[in-house]
Amino acid sequence: MTTIRCTLIALALALAPCTIQARTPAAELAKLGGEYTPMGAVRAGNKDGSIPEWTGEIRGLPEGLDWDGPGTPYPDPWPDETPLFTITSENLDEHRARLSPGQVAMFETYPDTFRMPVYKSHRSFSHYDRYHEKVRYNAEHAELYNNDEGIRGYIGGPAFPRPTTGAEVVWLTRTTVAHATIEGEYSDIGVFPNGTRSVRRSTLLQESPYGDRKLAVTPENEYPNHGKYGGYVLTAVKEPPRDKGTITSVLEPFDYAENAREVWLYLPGSRRVRRAPTVGFDTPDGPGGLKTVDETRGFNGSMERFEWQLLGVQEIYIPYHNYRFDDPSIDYDDLLTKFHVNPDYMRYELKRVWVAEGTLREGKRHIYGKRRIYVDEDTGLSAITENYDGRGELWKVVLFNNIYEYGSDAYVRRSQMYHDLRAGAYIAERLINDSAPMLYDINPIKGPSYFQPTNIRKLGRR
Repeated sequence: MTTIRCTLIALALALAPCTIQARTPAAELAKLGGEYTPMGAVRAGNKDGSIPEWTGEIRGLPEGLDWDGPGTPYPDPWPDETPLFTITSENLDEHRARLSPGQVAMFETYPDTFRMPVYKSHRSFSHYDRYHEKVRYNAEHAELYNNDEGIRGYIGGPAFPRPTTGAEVVWLTRTTVAHATIEGEYSDIGVFPNGTRSVRRSTLLQESPYGDRKLAVTPENEYPNHGKYGGYVLTAVKEPPRDKGTITSVLEPFDYAENAREVWLYLPGSRRVRRAPTVGFDTPDGPGGLKTVDETRGFNGSMERFEWQLLGVQEIYIPYHNYRFDDPSIDYDDLLTKFHVNPDYMRYELKRVWVAEGTLREGKRHIYGKRRIYVDEDTGLSAITENYDGRGELWKVVLFNNIYEYGSDAYVRRSQMYHDLRAGAYIAERLINDSAPMLYDINPIKGPSYFQPTNIRKLGRR
């Protein structure tokens, strides 16, 4: 049963009724771990068998696979598999029913070069037990309030394993973090149709207090009992030279009505830390400014400008298990081809995805008038997003690579490709071919003070 608990601050800010989304119905909750997987996906395969039944039989490193451990390249668990078929512009119509409009647009915009190698679908990996416990707790207790701006009854992990609204789909994919700490070094590279590139190389430290697997699944560990910020992200630029030494610290809340996102910048030229002005919504980001801040990971930040609607569940070919893409033996001249990444290093599998559509609210401003997000049912991770201009014309298409991380028993986000169809350019983010895989839950948590201005200043002056 839904509990109506409007906060005083929400009333003061909005002077409007507080919107509460219903928790998972008891009948649905009872299916978790049975008819549904522990993550809330349908356990059974599809009618023609092209999506298999979920088994979850593999946790951690698959038997017979050699791996040197965290920080070293991941071996492909199916190195001998070859594509079942490859979708091209010539056979597009045969497969259109299992493609998103954005994927169709990629074929139509780049008919000579874009293709999709489709492999056998796998559903054999399983997350760690505590993660599944959090999913069930959230299904029973989590709810949105403050007009979808905040979440409560939430204990970490995927918030809404069986979403019933578009806003819950968005909150599902933004709460999937399975780790307390993520550290590493990566490159973001913009690729332009004239053959030039723009490179930004950075180090990353991300801490998610509610992602800590050591926290007991009890009400004492619900948000905001471990702080009002659900995530802390610190990046330090190493390249290009003109930006080297720039440090950005982001403090991300789980209630945007009560707590705004905080962004702090250390600029080496002035040797000062300053609080950035509003960083969110359609603020340009990435090399060449080809993406917006709020489309990272599919969608992030305040919900205030878009009204989200659940479109349902679809079977779509999405990027999946793309281990080969991160192979350090592949150089960027080979991987980052014109218009889009080299299709030879991509892998697509047929999956069920939650689909939600966001429409710009009356009176609100954004460069996108509509956006659509496709979220993998098995992991809660974004797979595809599509962004439309104010006239309703498709403008940008984003593809997300995700893999199972053997060391931490969980799926993780990997590289992300943001395509501007009009410019013929794209950004490939979180590339690690020239560095090493991220470290997940390897080093101890540094804590909130590490991300505050005083410490950022110290880090910048070292």
